[in-house]
Amino acid sequence: MEGDAADSLIAKLRATIGMETVFQSPDEFGRSSFRQYALAIGDFNPLYTDLDFAQAHGLPNVMAPPTLICDTWQFVEGDFDEEGRQLALKDDLGVGGLRAGNSYEFFQPVHPGDVVTAKRKTKDVYEKTGRSGRLLFWDVETSYYNQLDELLATNVETMFLRL
Repeated sequence: MEGDAADSLIAKLRATIGMETVFQSPDEFGRSSFRQYALAIGDFNPLYTDLDFAQAHGLPNVMAPPTLICDTWQFVEGDFDEEGRQLALKDDLGVGGLRAGNSYEFFQPVHPGDVVTAKRKTKDVYEKTGRSGRLLFWDVETSYYNQLDELLATNVETMFLRL
């Protein structure tokens, strides 16, 4: 990417810092989605599938594997683009980028019947110079709340793009 185009992209991305986008899951979470996700990630913790076990450990019901709510696919109804990205989650700037990492923090479990709202915003935009040249990084924080507006988790995702 040429210097002026890169600088313009950086300025546009920096202008999004603090802007919030809100997504609400169209359905309440259910036990079957917990079980399917646990199987998909290979985590066989009985807290996700066995009601008696969960209650014996102080929970009112089974709980979701923690990272289930951080997978944004369940918050969006709609079509996918030719690259397989959900159109509703695609940024207006068309930046794309690659994931450089995630930092999760979990506050309380998700239970069957919860309806989760995700609030996403750009936290920071910064540059680094690597062996291959200029790299653009940006941190996107998503906070997840249940129907009682209780904070369930946060996920800070770092994205990058070679300029």
